[in-house]
Amino acid sequence: MSSEAKKRKMDPKQRKKIYGKQNSKKTFMEVGQSGFLVTCNFREKDCIRESYSVLNEFADLLFGKQETESKSVPEEAKKASNDSSDDEGGEEIDISKQLEMQIAETAKEFKQKSHRFQVTDNGNITNCIFIKATVPDVVELGVKIVSDILETKKARTKNVLRFMPVEVVCKANISDIVNAAGALFDKYFLKEPRTFAINFNHRLNNQISRDVIIKELAELINSKNIGNKVDLKNAQLTVVVEVLKGFCCLSVLPDFQKYRKYNLQELSAKANAGNDAKLNENEPNSKEKD
Repeated sequence: MSSEAKKRKMDPKQRKKIYGKQNSKKTFMEVGQSGFLVTCNFREKDCIRESYSVLNEFADLLFGKQETESKSVPEEAKKASNDSSDDEGGEEIDISKQLEMQIAETAKEFKQKSHRFQVTDNGNITNCIFIKATVPDVVELGVKIVSDILETKKARTKNVLRFMPVEVVCKANISDIVNAAGALFDKYFLKEPRTFAINFNHRLNNQISRDVIIKELAELINSKNIGNKVDLKNAQLTVVVEVLKGFCCLSVLPDFQKYRKYNLQELSAKANAGNDAKLNENEPNSKEKD
């Protein structure tokens, strides 16, 4: 390539237009998604980082590590590269071919990965994050995480509060919530009698009545199997309804009270408290060893 061709540089505005456009893409919360609803106390970036770390670690354990695929080089870029090598020693390269080649080089440098987990734009709801997931079973993954904290007595996060699996996202109106719940409840309440409770919460939406939703969902559960009974203290399954502006997150979670309503900080404190109690019981023996 001649010195004149080397001096050619891409216009900074043009570079920003090509590369910045891809980086500025956002993932939004949408109907039909599943994932995890995570709450925190203001340190949202740290909360997201911790959530990604925990989710990826346990997803690898449950579902296997995810393969990373290299992004293929566009055929046009390959052609441009071949043409440049045959162009009278490569003295000058057309600017459009230069752009194509740079895009191809960028594709080689970065690995394209279909992310299992991705934080979404949920309308700037403070201290509340929705992470979209593509794993086979978000409830299985969520239970694995909370049960590990309870069993190992190891706090996995510092900034995460509640860490709830979300099986389906729907629009925040009664008809859509009931329809989405109907399909979801077939999985849990149809075959055998279960005890249940309903946990309702809302953020930036006062149009959905707590009493109406609980009544509608309780009747729906009873219609699935007449043996299903309410148990507010120690239900086998808890229906979690989280309304976020115009969306509603639905889940049916096991052992809601045992896992401290899927609050990781409370769960860790409970585990440590239990560990301290055991140490106190064994205190005389420990003194003898000393």
